[in-house]
Amino acid sequence: MKGKRFIGKEGSVSSWIIQTMEYDVDLERLLDARLRESGAPYALSAAMGGVGVRMEGRQGLHALAKALSGVLVQDLAPFEVAAMADETPLELEDRRQVLDRAVAAARKRKDLHETAAQLTAYLQEEAKLCLEGFLRFRMRSTLLFWRLCVEDAFSGVLLEKEYGEAADVLRLLLNARPPRCPSLRLCLHGDGLCSLTDGEELRMEYVDESGEGIISLLIGMAPARLFVYDLSGGARTELVHALTEIFSGRVCLYTGEFP
Repeated sequence: MKGKRFIGKEGSVSSWIIQTMEYDVDLERLLDARLRESGAPYALSAAMGGVGVRMEGRQGLHALAKALSGVLVQDLAPFEVAAMADETPLELEDRRQVLDRAVAAARKRKDLHETAAQLTAYLQEEAKLCLEGFLRFRMRSTLLFWRLCVEDAFSGVLLEKEYGEAADVLRLLLNARPPRCPSLRLCLHGDGLCSLTDGEELRMEYVDESGEGIISLLIGMAPARLFVYDLSGGARTELVHALTEIFSGRVCLYTGEFP
């Protein structure tokens, strides 16, 4: 199937060949699903190691560009992110965690206008598109964003592992000493503020972004019961996880908004 340069006249039909040599996907199925969302008329067929696409008029060109941007940014993201995650020095199960978190973060980027505009300009001049080639040579900002998603996920998993290993030692230390107070209430806020009270005389407020200070303080005070109110909206997840590990059997966790 030979492609034609798009000339922009309504009623004119243009054709392209869309290929991938690397991604193990059913490309025709992906394109069909994306093009159906557009509502524009189209035709797909097998062609020269790829998928032939026929669209009508300028509306068809824009619909194809939008569909391809969805394929590149949403459907193919896991393949590129997986390759990046495999570069991290972690065991297989931990790399899977990095992959899952990074893909979820990558897919939150919903704005596809820039990619669609690039594809529109490309398809006006070219009748053949190799997806991995376009991604790596013309979408470097997207690849950089995915790389940052992987690095952020890697840091999170590594931090949790370090917290988990430290939690085992600290839990043994805590269990080796008798409780020094009946109960403590700890409120965690997203800006790093910690509020600590025993409901009677003690009330403390200070900023501890790392969480190390509050963990050390709580182990020293060794409460029989620890009530943790997580008001951080997910910003203190690592600290909350560490507290539930260290104070296992003594901790009650509450999340959300409280009056």
